[in-house]
Amino acid sequence: MALLSEQDQRVVREHLTAIQQPVTLLLFTQTFDAPETARMARQALDELAGLNDLIRVEEVNFVLERERAAKYGIEHIPAIVLLSGEEDTRMRFLGAPAGYEFMSLIEAVILAGTTDSRLTPESRALISAHVTAPTNIQVFVTPT
Repeated sequence: MALLSEQDQRVVREHLTAIQQPVTLLLFTQTFDAPETARMARQALDELAGLNDLIRVEEVNFVLERERAAKYGIEHIPAIVLLSGEEDTRMRFLGAPAGYEFMSLIEAVILAGTTDSRLTPESRALISAHVTAPTNIQVFVTPT
């Protein structure tokens, strides 16, 4: 069963035309005893990848590929890591991207697939002037 209606698929497909470079979605899960949210995450990623040829899903076994999970800082499943080409974007999604998280995932995929952060010149100047060290930004989204 599709998460998006045909009309929504058309809208999202059009939105994804902004992508200029390949995006890989690494889905960390496991084969046995995976939570239901892992299946839901896979379904959402497969549907999203089906809307643009530059989006690819790669499933990573959390149990068998512990070193790879550690490389990306993944401690729980399901987890999604976004790569721009082969480069880690440092964007992560924990849990199944359902509801508001799905829209956030779409926007993150577009950011990973383009070279434009869409920040205004004023925002870029503020960041350049005030952010002088590596900074982690965490955004928490939960459906209500």
